[in-house]
Amino acid sequence: MWTWLVLAGILLALEMMTGTLALLFAGAGALAAAALAYAMPDSLALQIIVFALATVSGTVLAWRRLLARKTGPGAVESAGQLVVVAEPADAQGQLRVRYRGSEWPARLAGAVTGVKAGETLVLLAQEGSLLVVGRMERKED
Repeated sequence: MWTWLVLAGILLALEMMTGTLALLFAGAGALAAAALAYAMPDSLALQIIVFALATVSGTVLAWRRLLARKTGPGAVESAGQLVVVAEPADAQGQLRVRYRGSEWPARLAGAVTGVKAGETLVLLAQEGSLLVVGRMERKED
């Protein structure tokens, strides 16, 4: 039981340092195996099976849920959020924007030109780690 608890602690601590959710389900699987080890101390094979099943099933469920949230190419949950230009666009329309406390590479959508540092743009989509941004449309009254 203690081996599983130590393994769970290590996995969950590593998960907190990375923040990627990659080790969360392995840590949960180790906790499930520890609970089983407490209830049935002489069942190492069953403990390993519970650890593997909990890890794999948690990962698969999370992956399926993530895929279900993605509605199409370039879809991003944060579409419509505001970003601030950190470095103006180059000749190819590539720039750097501040978003969620850090700088991200971005490209301008469509025929947007004349973007200056400090200008506020809107997040339209995400292509890998590249954000696609554009100007906010102003409604005429």
